[in-house]
Formats: sequence, C-alpha cells, structure tokens
Amino acid sequence: MVDALPTPTILRRSFDESAGRIVPTFELRWHEGSEPPRERLWELPEQVSLVGPPPQRFGVTIECVGADAYAVVVLWDRTRLAWEGLPRVQLLASALAPLLKALGGDLRSALEQSARTGQRRAQKVA
Repeated sequence: MVDALPTPTILRRSFDESAGRIVPTFELRWHEGSEPPRERLWELPEQVSLVGPPPQRFGVTIECVGADAYAVVVLWDRTRLAWEGLPRVQLLASALAPLLKALGGDLRSALEQSARTGQRRAQKVA
C-alpha cells in the first residue's frame, strides 16, 4: 500500500482514446518546491508493480462487467495497463486508491457508481 500522497497540481485535463476506451487523463505536477517527488513501489492489480515517482500523466477508467468484476484501464505516464474482470478487493488494495484520493476522488465510490451503472445497463438489455 502507498503512503498518503500530497495533492498534485493539475496542469491539464484531457481524454485519451488510444486505449480503445475513452480515459479521462490528468497532467500532474507533484511538487511545488525544488525537491522532486520520491520514488516508491506502486502496487497495482494482479501483482503488477511499478517503481518510480508518482505519474506525471495519469488516467483511469473503471467499468463494471459483472458481479464483482471490473474492466479497468490505467494510463501511467507513457504506459497503458488494462485488466478485464478484476475483483473489487484487488482494486481497493492497489495504489489506485491513494492516487485517486490525492486527485480528490474516491475509488470505493467509483466502484459503487460503476456497479450501479452496469446494473442499469444489464436491465435495459434484458
């Protein structure tokens, strides 16, 4: 798990479509002074880990695809990661939770909202 992160400055907001899904993306600056952000271990779902400073370009999209199953796309600087069918617990235990919190978001709420949207979509299809 990642320690609490400082609130970054959001330099720009945009959308990235290169991942096959539209992903809201942020260009970030994590420090105001002369000291650069420190490197750390970022644990992501399915035992994927990155080592380095916080991302300067970050985006995530989460879509509920079944009971306790989420399709997730993460943009991390120049890297794109995608998972299909991740369980909620893997997402909540990952570095995505503190990153979203630093950006003013809440991963738990995003998962609940995605699940409600997915249920409504399934009802319309049935």
